[in-house]
Amino acid sequence: MNTVPALLAKARNFSGKMLWGRRVVGMGAAAKGAVRIGYLYLRRPRRSEIRLRSGPVLEFAFPSQVPRALLAFGDFIDPEFAFLRKIYRPDWIVADVGAAIGQFTLFAATLAAAKVHAFEPSSANVAALLRNIARNNVSDRVEVHRIAFSNAESEAYFETTPSTWMSGLRETGTERVSVRTLSADFQERGLEHVSVLKINVAGFEPQVIEGAAAFLARGGADILILLLGLGSLPWYARLATYGYRFFYYHPNENVLYEVTAFDADSVLEHRPWPARNIIAVHRSAMETHLGLTMPVRKL
Repeated sequence: MNTVPALLAKARNFSGKMLWGRRVVGMGAAAKGAVRIGYLYLRRPRRSEIRLRSGPVLEFAFPSQVPRALLAFGDFIDPEFAFLRKIYRPDWIVADVGAAIGQFTLFAATLAAAKVHAFEPSSANVAALLRNIARNNVSDRVEVHRIAFSNAESEAYFETTPSTWMSGLRETGTERVSVRTLSADFQERGLEHVSVLKINVAGFEPQVIEGAAAFLARGGADILILLLGLGSLPWYARLATYGYRFFYYHPNENVLYEVTAFDADSVLEHRPWPARNIIAVHRSAMETHLGLTMPVRKL
């Protein structure tokens, strides 16, 4: 096992995130975030909460659901939040696949989106998600669906790990869940088109995208927010043939940096900051629906 290079890569990525986060929120806010994390681990409450800068209050169980990046830097460290805030429309339909305890779901709901569909298989996460939806008075705009997505229809074990954001489908596990393909599930729900589809499922993104291929091939989502991963690179290339263009958004410059090659070096090593997610916009949305006017530059 190539352990040392992997650890060095993780250390560089962590250092990059810390530097980027400090630049985004400033030294004072970053220091306060570090104090918040330290105080939480000293006090060790059963449950705690954080008020996000986008407005909602996010409750979480300790220590399994602690959102460390949120506590340290707030919810604007991820550039896609600023991107969506700039272009959103009140008639949007948003699908959050891998909703966890609700950070992205609550953000979308507070954008006054018409409807948010939150998909999450972990019963522990769903319980926290429902509390957060009720706490923030967005129950009328959010539907929660306790299912998992993959590339085939089945039932499977779902393993809820001590760090619940790393939970996933396993050969054995603590609970049984229904597993659907996104294309079939959306068709049954009448979701022929969504404005934003976010997929963050702890490394299972390639299987979810494969199960969504029929939906995405016809441009079923205007905007994709996808957790970065080496296993997803061939799917980025496939999605490009469906008409999706891939970007990183720089909020300070208000610029979309376009990714046009989908090898590891082009996608992962040339990011202008340590983004965790990549943005894909269907060409029809750029040209007609969203009317994007921000500059586009090649990476």
